[in-house]
Amino acid sequence: MKVAVIGGGISGLCAAVALRRIGVEVDIFERGAAIREIGAGLSLWPNATYALRELGLLEPCLRVASRVENIRLRDPEGREWASVRVVGQATPALCLDRPALLAVLLAAMDRQRIHTGQTCEGISLESGSGRKPCVHFEGGRKLTFDAVIGADGLGSVVRHFVMGRVERPVYRGYLIWRGVAEVLPPYYAEGNITEAWGKGERFGIMPIGNGKVCWYAARNQPATASPQSKAQLLEHFRRWHPPIAEVIAATPESAIVRTPALDRPPAWNWAKGRVVLIGDAAHPMTPNLGQGTCQAIEDALVLSRLLAGGGSIEDAFHRFEKIRRIRAAAIVLGARWIGSFAQSEGWAARWVRGVLPRSCLSGAIEKTFHAIHDYKAGACLT
Repeated sequence: MKVAVIGGGISGLCAAVALRRIGVEVDIFERGAAIREIGAGLSLWPNATYALRELGLLEPCLRVASRVENIRLRDPEGREWASVRVVGQATPALCLDRPALLAVLLAAMDRQRIHTGQTCEGISLESGSGRKPCVHFEGGRKLTFDAVIGADGLGSVVRHFVMGRVERPVYRGYLIWRGVAEVLPPYYAEGNITEAWGKGERFGIMPIGNGKVCWYAARNQPATASPQSKAQLLEHFRRWHPPIAEVIAATPESAIVRTPALDRPPAWNWAKGRVVLIGDAAHPMTPNLGQGTCQAIEDALVLSRLLAGGGSIEDAFHRFEKIRRIRAAAIVLGARWIGSFAQSEGWAARWVRGVLPRSCLSGAIEKTFHAIHDYKAGACLT
């Protein structure tokens, strides 16, 4: 079986690694001149590290990551209003920087099968080849495969073929800044993720290994707002609890990434014939549950097991969409709701944080996390 993966990010590489493990001949096509990720961090919760273990990728990730055991929610002055332990699952929660995860995935791939500078312009079905999908590249090049996996992200070209329409992502009202500080403040406990909630703004810090922390800030702003400089961001958060100002100051301005909070309404159709969507191409979500990458890893494991189970490619893709779409939709909607609540400038959200007992809030968050983190991708197939 010959499969094309469109998109050379984390989602596409995970899918390619998973398919190689079951003997599929996989080629990755990336429009960029090189395979690279922005230098920001990400979280891999137990549902994702379980899938990574099943794919033989957990051990190398452990060597370049920081384990997470606690999530602490605070106000801007540093007073803690909720705390959740992340322990007890079959595999740990990890934080690491994106380039480190990318390096782990690349090490599991045959570099000869990765083709950069290849822009996919569309997909068609070849009438004389058993309805195999044909990938059309910029410059007129066309290649036919037994199957195509669309891992080309939020602006997916493959999604247009599957859905039959162009959909604009939806801006959720706040901008996000991310950066990596190559310093671990002496009073910052490794193993903890902290997130401070203000009025329409948040600031989070998580350790990502090798003495570094990733930070992220979210502020309610119009999508067209002028970008804030590092100095402006530092001035805005300088009165928030330590080490917030310190990690901003320790980050080079060129390394600070600014993105809008975007998602799409959940879609039910992820497959068309021998073409299927995974990751952000199928279910883009806001980052409030830290599940974007995690869901892409789950996708890769489930898809590979379905294809390994025999039967037609079309049936495997149809089963994949049926198995994955309800869980993904719930997480998309959950992440959107949490973002809306956390970014609220009204009295209700502040009342909840300031009046409800700490144990009540912590317990509610822990139950939500367990519902997501205890999931074992692939177990539904046995």
